[in-house]
Amino acid sequence: MSKLVIAEKPMLARDIARAITGKEVSESARLPISGNGYTVCACSGHLLELVKPDAIDQKWGMPWSLDVLPIEVHDWPKEPAVDKKTGESKKPLIDQIAGLLETCDSVIAAGDPDDEGQLIVDELLDYLGYAGKVERVYVNDNIEKNIVKAFDKLVPNDSCRGAGNAAYARQMADMCFGVNETRLATKRLGGLFSVGRVQTPTLGLVVNRDEAIENHVTRKYYELTATGGCADASGAPVFKFKPDKDMLAGEKHVFDRDVLDVIKAKLDGSGMSFSTVISKKVENPPLPYNLTVLLSDMSRRYGFSASKTQQITQDLRDKYKAITYNRSDSQYLKEEHFAQAPVVLAQAMENVGATWPLDYSIHSKAFNEKNVTAHHGIIPQEVSAPVADMTGDEAKVYTAIVERYAMQFLPPATYDVSTSAFAVDGGEFQAVARRVREAGFKAVFGNVSDEDGDDAASGNPWIDEGDHRLERIECAVTEKETAPPKPYTEGTLIADMASIAKYVTDPEVKAILKQKDDGKKGEHGGIGTTATRASIIEKLKERGYLEDVKGKIRSTEKARAFYHLLPPEIRGADVTARWWLIQQDIAEGNADVNALQQSVIEVFNGHRETAYVGANIAPKATVVGKCPLCGADVVQRKSKSGKPFYTCSSNKSEKQEDGTWKQVAGCGFKLLGWCGKTFTPKQVASLLEGKAVPLKGCKSKTTGKTFDCKAKLKKDGTIEPMFDSKPKGKYNKARR
Repeated sequence: MSKLVIAEKPMLARDIARAITGKEVSESARLPISGNGYTVCACSGHLLELVKPDAIDQKWGMPWSLDVLPIEVHDWPKEPAVDKKTGESKKPLIDQIAGLLETCDSVIAAGDPDDEGQLIVDELLDYLGYAGKVERVYVNDNIEKNIVKAFDKLVPNDSCRGAGNAAYARQMADMCFGVNETRLATKRLGGLFSVGRVQTPTLGLVVNRDEAIENHVTRKYYELTATGGCADASGAPVFKFKPDKDMLAGEKHVFDRDVLDVIKAKLDGSGMSFSTVISKKVENPPLPYNLTVLLSDMSRRYGFSASKTQQITQDLRDKYKAITYNRSDSQYLKEEHFAQAPVVLAQAMENVGATWPLDYSIHSKAFNEKNVTAHHGIIPQEVSAPVADMTGDEAKVYTAIVERYAMQFLPPATYDVSTSAFAVDGGEFQAVARRVREAGFKAVFGNVSDEDGDDAASGNPWIDEGDHRLERIECAVTEKETAPPKPYTEGTLIADMASIAKYVTDPEVKAILKQKDDGKKGEHGGIGTTATRASIIEKLKERGYLEDVKGKIRSTEKARAFYHLLPPEIRGADVTARWWLIQQDIAEGNADVNALQQSVIEVFNGHRETAYVGANIAPKATVVGKCPLCGADVVQRKSKSGKPFYTCSSNKSEKQEDGTWKQVAGCGFKLLGWCGKTFTPKQVASLLEGKAVPLKGCKSKTTGKTFDCKAKLKKDGTIEPMFDSKPKGKYNKARR
C-alpha cells in the first residue's frame, strides 16, 4: 500500500517527509520523497487558475463590449496556472503529480488547514479526474511530533470539501465581479478603471481619509488646568479638568471658553481637598508578530512598504529557513513552542549576536493553543542564520521577529499609578503620576512603544494614597486647535484593512464582518487576508489610484473622481460581508457553489443601465507652454512607468485591436526626454519659451559616455545641444 501525500508547498512537504518517511530530509531535498509506505510531493500554491473569459467565448474578448455583459460562467473551468514571478506554466508540476497518482493506492490531502488549502488539493484532484480514496490531514505547524500526531487523525476528505467549495465560489465571484464591474466602468468612462471586491473599499479608506484631511475645518477648543501647593507632594501637581458628558454635549472637546472661565474664577486663589488612590498597572510584552502586525511595525519603524516587508519575510524563509510560516494571521503559539523555546532562542540570539536574560519558566499569554488558527505566530526557527549573512533590511526584520519572541520570556513592566481627583460642577480635576516598579521586558527592549502612547503622567510629583489638600490654586485656560486625521502610511492602512468594520455605519454589516473574523485574534472585521493586503496596495499604486508621497499613502485625483462615481452597493466593505454569509451556506452544503456568483450578477444587473451614465473622468492636464508646431497647449502626462512626458493637446490616439495605440489626429509634437534625461515641467516651459536649458550628466547612446551641455528647442520640435567647448564624445542626435 502506498499513500501519496500532496502538500500545499514544498517546505511543508519536506517537513512532512521528515516526520513520516523515516528519512533524513534536508531543506533543499528534491521532491517527491518516499519511505514507510508514503510518497510526499507538493503543489506550489494554486496549480490551477480560472480560464480567462475570452478563452471560453470569443465575444468576451477584445475589444470589450457592453452588449455582452454580464459575463457569467457556472462551474467556471480552470487551466494550469502561470507563476506570477517567473512567468512559467505550472503544467509540468501538474503532470508530475498526475504520474504519481497512477502509482498510489490512496491520497492524503495536506493543504493548509483553511479554505484555500482545501481548495488547492481538491481542484487538482478534480482536474486530473482522480476517483480514488482521499483523506485529509490538518498540519498546523512544522514540529515533527505534531505532524506525526496529525497523521494519526486523518479524516475522510469528502467531509471537508465544503471549505474548498466556499473558496472556489469566492474565486468565481471575484472573477465575475472584477470582469463585469471593470468593463462597465471602463466602457462608460473611457480609460481603464479597475474594480475589485477588496481593492475598491481599500481605495475608499484612503479617499475618505484624504478628503477628511482636506475638508477639515480647524476649530479652537479649550483645556483647563489647576495647580497649587500640596504639603504632601514634592512639587506642585498639575490637575487636568475632565468635562462630564453634559458639558461635552457629544463633542470631544470644550469649544466654549466661557464655561471654563467660570470654573477658573471660582477656583483661583482658593483651596480644595482631594483624594488619592494607588493602583498597579501591568504592561505585558507584545505578542509575537502575525503578518499584519509585522507589516505595520516595519512601516512605523523603518518606513518599509508592505510589499517590501512581505518579500523580506519570504526571503527569510526561502533563503535562510530562518522563520516559521510568514503569512500567518495568528499571534499565538502552541505548548510545543514553549518547550522548544530555550533551544530555538539560544540559536536565534547567536544569529543576532545578542544575549538576553530570558526566563524560560515564564509562560506568557502567547502560548494559547485555543487561539492558534490555521497557523501560529511568526517566530524564528532553530537554524544557523547569522545576520552578517543577510542584507541590512533582512537583518532588521529578522531581528525584530527574534526580539518579539524573546520578549515572551521576560517579565511584564509594572507601574504604581497615583490618581488624585476632586469634583467641581461640570466635571472633575485629575492629577496622575506614575512610577516604575519593575521595568521588566522594557529594561531589555527599550524600543517598544508605550501602550498608552502618552507618558505625560510621569511629569507629576508622586502623591501617596489618602486625603490631601491643594492650596493657593491657580488655573489656566489653554487654547488649542483641532487637528485633521493623519494621512495613511502603508502600515496604518494595512491595520485598517484588518479592522475596516469600525468605519461601517450599518450595524448589521458591522456585525457580520466581526462575526467573519470571530476567533481570529488580530483580525477585527477586515477585508482581504494577511497574505493579500500588501499586493492589493501595490495594485492600487500600479493602476494610478494610490501614490506614495514622502512615505504617506495618498489617493490620486483620478481615484477620488472614480470612487465617488462607483455604485454605493459595490464600493464598501459590505460586499465582503454579504459574500461571507453566502459562502457559509456553500461550505455547509446549503447552497450551490454558483450561488455567490449569481448574487454578484443580481447586484450588477441592478446598476448596469445607470452606473456612470453621462459621467466623464478626464484628468486635468498641467499646461506647460505652447506647441512650437501648431500653437496649441503642451500638457504634461505620465507614462505607464510613472515617468512624465509632454505632448501637444491636439494629439489624439485610439487603441487598436492588438492592444497598440495609433495617433489619429494632432500635430504629433511630443517631448519624452533626451540623452537619458527626463525633463521637469520648469525645464520644458523654458524650452517652449525659446530659452536654453543647462543639462548635466547626459549620456550618449552611441558611446555610453556622459557629457554636459545646454539644450534648446528648434522650430521643428527637435532638441539642439549647445556646447561651451567641444564635447569629448559624440552625443545622441535623437530628436526627442
